[in-house]
Order: sequence, then C-alpha cells, then structure tokens
Amino acid sequence: MRFRIGTERECAETASEISEPRELTDINFKLHSFPGSPANFEQLALRTVADVLILSNPKAGRGRSLQTATRLAAALRAGGFDVRREIDPRRPMPEAVITIGGDGTLRYAAGRLLKSYKQVPPLIVIPGGTANLMDRHLKLQWDQTQLERQVLRAIRQRKLQYLDAATANGELFLLIAGIGFDAAIVAALDRVRSGPITLWSYAMPALKTLWESSFLPLSVTVDGKPVFGPAAGMVFVGNVKEYGTGFPVLPDAKSDDGLLDICVLPCASHEDLLRLALHTVAGDHPMLEGAKYLKGTRVSVTADKAVPVQLDGDSAGETPVEIELLPIKVPFIVR
Repeated sequence: MRFRIGTERECAETASEISEPRELTDINFKLHSFPGSPANFEQLALRTVADVLILSNPKAGRGRSLQTATRLAAALRAGGFDVRREIDPRRPMPEAVITIGGDGTLRYAAGRLLKSYKQVPPLIVIPGGTANLMDRHLKLQWDQTQLERQVLRAIRQRKLQYLDAATANGELFLLIAGIGFDAAIVAALDRVRSGPITLWSYAMPALKTLWESSFLPLSVTVDGKPVFGPAAGMVFVGNVKEYGTGFPVLPDAKSDDGLLDICVLPCASHEDLLRLALHTVAGDHPMLEGAKYLKGTRVSVTADKAVPVQLDGDSAGETPVEIELLPIKVPFIVR
C-alpha cells in the first residue's frame, strides 16, 4: 500500500494559508487513488469521500479554531489528501464539509453551501464557539487528543444523521430562532462585540436589556392560523430542544420529524420574565397560563414596533419575520 506523504514545506505552506485572517477559511481536500492496494483498502477507500472542505472561523475559540484547522490539514496531508483552499460552485459539490467554530459558523457555512450547490453536503461539526448547541445535540464528544484520528475515521465511515432546516426571511438556520427578549440580548452583545466571547460576555448586555426592556406586543401565526396576540411575549421556533446553555426551551422538538416546534410565552413585565426563566429551567414553561406550544411548517411574527430576532445565537434583524421549514434535510456525519 503506497501513500503520498506531504513534505514539511507543503505542511508549512498549508498552515500559512489556513492562518490568513479571513471571515471563513476554505480548504478543499481530495483523496488520491492508490493502484495496487489490497482489497481491504479498496473497500475502505469506497467509504472515504473524494472531496472534503474545511471551514473555520478565525474569531472562534480565541484562535484555537485555526490551530485545529492546521492540525487537521496536517493529518489529512499525511493520510494522502491533496489540500486546496477555495469553495468553487463551478466544481462538483464537496462530499463532506468540516466546520470549526460555533453555531454561527455552522449556520453561515451551511447557508453558503446551500446557495452555491442548492443543497448542503454532509457536515462534520468541530465545536469552537460559546454554546456549541449542535455539537451537544449530536453528542459528538470529540477527544482533542485524538481529534485527527477520530475525524478521519468519521469521514471514512460516513455515518449520517439527517436534520430539518428552516429559513427566517430567507436566511438559513439549523437550531432555533428567538423573537423578543433573548434576541434583544444577542443584539445588544452584537453592538459591542469586538472579538471572541464567553458566556460571561452576555452578562452586561443582559442587564442592559433587562433595564431597558419595554415588552413590546407581537402577533404569531402558524400555518396561516392566528395563535397569539397581539400581546407582549417571546417566541421560540426551532428543530432542537436545547437553547443557550442547554435549557429545554422546545422540550418536544425532534430534529428530523419534518416539523418546526413553536413556543410562545406571554411576558409583559420583569416579574413575568423571572417567572418564565425559572419555569424554563424546570422545563414546564409550556404549561403556563397563556403559553402556546405548537408544531407547524410556517410561522409569521409581526409587531407594531420592531422586535429583535436571533438565529442560532446570531442577531438577525427585527420583525416582521417569516419562518419556513425547508423541503430538504441537512446531513451530518456523526460518530
């Protein structure tokens, strides 16, 4: 069995390319064929993807995402992969994409791929953000000391899990959309953010939002039927149970059932907000008086005054917002 091993100079050039400060770093890998390989290696090669793309966010993880990308690039070179850098819609769609960063990086990468190829190739999620909800949802549990070996094995084994996806005003999201107080906190953080963040980064924006909050009324329609309002409240729409640090905001959500879960919570005062927070931690908030918990495929949220919107933890403008389940499922490579 013959492998082409990258030289030290090639590895150094690859590391230099990955470290360039870009919003996302694109690296495209292609597997070489090895004539004369034994039958068992040929069977393994059939299970190995031909083209792999790595997308890393240089702002995520205080630089650790780029370090992880460098490690994976070196490992893939040593395994016989040819490293390339660009996403090119003129070329065939990559058969797998590694994203390194937070949930926002994943959402942005999936959106770019969807626009470029009209579908999303299988994704491998390497967490490097603050909440890393998708990593937790998929229960990936990567071991950083064995990451290169584990990722290569996952690519070759190609075990797939398919998840629903949706858009909000045409913008892709994979986890959860929030309209109201939580989105106002995200927007406040976005206005002052200058680099990598931690959970503590939300403290001051949360206090500021709490102090300034006016609890604006909104109206919610699900699949064409009015279900709430106009009244002050908060809205969550998504595919997964978890939100933030793992609170079960959408406790009945199934990420592959072909439906969006919608939770609307009345909230007209600071006292209501505290009560909702306590019940959300306990997981019984859908049973509160006035709360609405539904499933559907189309959600419309409107308000007389603009209410902030967040998608997968990123600020995403204001109401009105039209949310729609996509007719596709996004494949994830899992362990």
